Amino acid sequence: MQNSSTNVNVQVQDQVEATPSPPDQTHAPGYLTPAAVPAPDPAPALSTNEEPISAAVSPADYGAMQSTGGGANYVGSAHWAAVLDGIAELKDHLDNEESHHSDSQGPDLPCPQVTGPQLLYGCPKPADKDEIFSSIPARSVVDRLVSRYFNSFEMSPAVLHSVQFLKEYEGFWENPQATSPIWLGLLFTIMCLATQFEKSRLDPGVQSPAVLSMERELQEMVDTFRLRIPQCLVLGSYAKGGPFVLETLMLYIAAEIFLSSDAEIEIWILMGNTVQLALHMGYHRDPKHFKGLSPFAAEMRRRIWATIVEMDLGLSAQMGLPRMIKHWQTDTQEPSNLQDSDFDSATVEMPPSRLNTDLTPILYRLVKARLMTTIGYIWDFSADLRSYPYTEVQKMDDKLDQARKSIPECLRWHSMARNITDSPQQIMQKVILETIFYRAKIVLHRKYMFLPLAQSASSRRIVLESALKLLDYQHMLQEETQPFCQLYQERWRVSSLVNHDFLLATSILCYYLQHARGVTPQLSESTSFDETIMVSLKRSHDIWLQSSNSSKEARKVVRALAVVLGRVNTPSADSGGESSLVFGLPSTYPSSTTNDYSQETPGGLGSQFPMFNSALMPNWETFADDLISAPMITPTAEWQEMDETVDAMGSLNWPWNSQ
Repeated sequence: MQNSSTNVNVQVQDQVEATPSPPDQTHAPGYLTPAAVPAPDPAPALSTNEEPISAAVSPADYGAMQSTGGGANYVGSAHWAAVLDGIAELKDHLDNEESHHSDSQGPDLPCPQVTGPQLLYGCPKPADKDEIFSSIPARSVVDRLVSRYFNSFEMSPAVLHSVQFLKEYEGFWENPQATSPIWLGLLFTIMCLATQFEKSRLDPGVQSPAVLSMERELQEMVDTFRLRIPQCLVLGSYAKGGPFVLETLMLYIAAEIFLSSDAEIEIWILMGNTVQLALHMGYHRDPKHFKGLSPFAAEMRRRIWATIVEMDLGLSAQMGLPRMIKHWQTDTQEPSNLQDSDFDSATVEMPPSRLNTDLTPILYRLVKARLMTTIGYIWDFSADLRSYPYTEVQKMDDKLDQARKSIPECLRWHSMARNITDSPQQIMQKVILETIFYRAKIVLHRKYMFLPLAQSASSRRIVLESALKLLDYQHMLQEETQPFCQLYQERWRVSSLVNHDFLLATSILCYYLQHARGVTPQLSESTSFDETIMVSLKRSHDIWLQSSNSSKEARKVVRALAVVLGRVNTPSADSGGESSLVFGLPSTYPSSTTNDYSQETPGGLGSQFPMFNSALMPNWETFADDLISAPMITPTAEWQEMDETVDAMGSLNWPWNSQ
């Protein structure tokens, strides 16, 4: 990585603390170095007049330790749950509610059913190849599942080369016994994912015998395929590495994410194992350093490593913990923007990368990886325990804005009305790039939201506007994933990773209202602005309520919202019903910038991202676009209404506009 890509955290450590520094960053490798997305500049020496700002202003800035039946769980201060725990009025209430809910579940079973990746707990029983083969359906069925996988999951080109896989696939059917156990595990991950996609296409509102029978059959297939994956990995001694190990583990993690409605520590641990194997196999070093690797193998290694880095950051943010891969540990270059038909295992010299205007299947992964590179710096910055000058926050903010502006036009979000000719998959890709951008704004400015400084007004503005922006996307996705709407068939992409961004936005707005109402009322922006937040949270409450039966996270945020919004008579979250209590607030609220990509953030600080004073860790909702497990209800409005709403952030009389 170039000198301009120096790790800002390491530079500041050299200036602030008299501790040994890591290796010279001038020679340290860096991950993904596109010219359009420069890394943060080195921090200025503290010989200037500006002093470091201590952003820790409350106990919540140390994160949150939550006691459970299995011990204690820690989440960093940027995690949504830590934000809620930082609200004094809510903490005891939420703790009591959670305890009551746990008690209502009855005593623990002697042998509780194991959830999460079975690989971590040991396979229920070892299986030989013959037993594994017995679970593979007829070829006609497998063909359809493989086709569904490659045509539905945009992560597929980042993990598998379709042309090469089809050669291996034909070889499998010609001689199944010659196939390695790990490759069989890879096939089971593909079938498991594809079956989940098929299951999500069923209409949850139709309960006919035929549909129910199909749903049971598909779920049985998912369960069988899911069981076989770890059995194949164990049979193939996956811990030693080798061909197809990383690909199988990555898709296995994706399948587990789709099956979970909340963040699961087991998935993060499995991701850690995958990172360790990738390091052991040298994926963190660019293939150009090693002789004997073909151009094809080198390019696929770059694709796989880029995806592992993205998955690591996404899952770590979801768990509220530091990421495992640091940018100065790797020099693997960015993959090329190429169609799978542009190169294969016989390629002697790789063709030049296509332009970013060429929407190949891999382009979305490349654009997301570039944005995630900048977000990774921000994540490390937010997790750093040391203090920094506020100018460093502004520099990081500028870099994030530059990264967003570098997104090609073909992947930029404008409005739902302007996307009606796009495929549902492409629409979701655009939305996800937007949400991870706004989440990053939150993480960057969160600590500076309520500082007694002139700069805190800028951070507070960015945080609040970004939170409202994220909830705009939540509301839009809720309506567009209803039956007969444009994103109905893609609703499985609204996964626990995506929902984590909305949890962050919801928690931050709750935290702001608590401060504005009592702790620091002088920081309230305006009555009309606070009312806008209330209306947005009310709509969000109704969305979370629908999934509260299947999601512990949704259940917790519903309880918090019930307190913040004053819903004394709100139905229990356990009922999963809709609230009939009317707030008396405006029935509509002006959207922020959901419908206009080109609108700039006020104040010239770039994008608008929600942030909290002390308890949130961002999650870039980015690597896997998963499945929302909550049943859908009839939409309350047509999608055109979202596009026709007045842009509230531009039309409201913001307090800072007069400054």
